[in-house]
Amino acid sequence: MTTHTIDAPGAVLSYEVLGSGPVLALIGHPMPADGFRPLAQQLAGSHTVVLHDPRGTGDSTMTDPTEPPDVATLADDLSRVLAAVTTEPADVFGSSGGGITALELAATHPEQVRTVVAHEPPLITYLDDAAEQRANAGQVQQVYRDQGLFPAMGLFAQQNGFAPPPGAPAPPPPSEADQRSMTRLVLGLGTLIEHRVGALPEGQVAVGVGAWSGGAMTGRTSRAVAAEHGLPLLIFPGGHGGFHPGQGGDPVAFAAALTDAIRR
Repeated sequence: MTTHTIDAPGAVLSYEVLGSGPVLALIGHPMPADGFRPLAQQLAGSHTVVLHDPRGTGDSTMTDPTEPPDVATLADDLSRVLAAVTTEPADVFGSSGGGITALELAATHPEQVRTVVAHEPPLITYLDDAAEQRANAGQVQQVYRDQGLFPAMGLFAQQNGFAPPPGAPAPPPPSEADQRSMTRLVLGLGTLIEHRVGALPEGQVAVGVGAWSGGAMTGRTSRAVAAEHGLPLLIFPGGHGGFHPGQGGDPVAFAAALTDAIRR
């Protein structure tokens, strides 16, 4: 594994490269590269895996950390990282907000992608109840302004079904890096989730949804995005974090499903 940095307008971007074979980028938001490490280890035997900290998360810094996330900027950052790694089209897997980034990359830099899988992109504008979801997001941002980050994240978890069940042990205190990612999530509730995707290259893009996602908001957005854009809807193991052991995921099963998806 090697770690690199490159400059971008308003940011210094950090990324890692491990393994060998065709290039496969794994991207999240606000989750940085660390969240993909167990999945990357399963894929590195057959792929050159690129892990990238989105600006403002992990080791990628921003000149102004209070600037809200912007879809076009995040896709341009990912484009820069891919260009630094390869001159050939790459496979891209994006999860959650990273799924939005992956879709935007496919729309704006189609020459850089071979296959894109957008796993549970939380694009609320595709939902019938978009106004309600927008109001929920606005509530979280208001709590953030009035009460701070942790109460805002508690409300977000409650709204989206991410709160732990009664009696579950308390999670460990969030690290400084965790808090930066949480802040990027809250700021992105006014920008990323409102995005609408442009024209996509035919036959190169699919949407993924977790088998456990059911009626969860991100499960619903996944199905809505796939339907509106006429994209294949692929079922992946687990739920929203189906690749992450800390979220009940199975990186071995998920890696097998992702490998099948990018070979289709």
